[in-house]
Amino acid sequence: MLEKEKLEKIADILNSQNVLMDEILAAQVKIRAAVMNKDWVNLQNCIETIQKKTRVFVELDKVREELSLTVPSEKLSENEAVTSELRSKLIKSEVENKALGSYLKIVKGFVQGVIDSVVPQRRNTLYSRKGRIIRPQPESIVVNQLF
Repeated sequence: MLEKEKLEKIADILNSQNVLMDEILAAQVKIRAAVMNKDWVNLQNCIETIQKKTRVFVELDKVREELSLTVPSEKLSENEAVTSELRSKLIKSEVENKALGSYLKIVKGFVQGVIDSVVPQRRNTLYSRKGRIIRPQPESIVVNQLF
């Protein structure tokens, strides 16, 4: 493969990755909405979509990486604008993931606090074999949903 063909292939891959990142970011927005609305079916569908698109993205990245190693770095600077745009989308995706993770951590702590208040468990401190504190798992409870 000629150097020019390799550069065109790299440019095509970067453009494909940009399109994939747009789709992933859109799915992340849907995930946030699904979590807020407690729409678990939609959440699962969005997660599956992101996983599929991420696999494709990683495969494209491997091919791009292999091609990039065979092309002089001076020639790769032609794709700098597309690469910068892709990096910014990756950073935006990372921030979105961290924000959702923080939200879920806060909600989990709140729910755990409510459950601990409503259904008190053993107060003894349990330790694992490695010396870590083990929180006792709550016993099964039945919630009346006829409010």
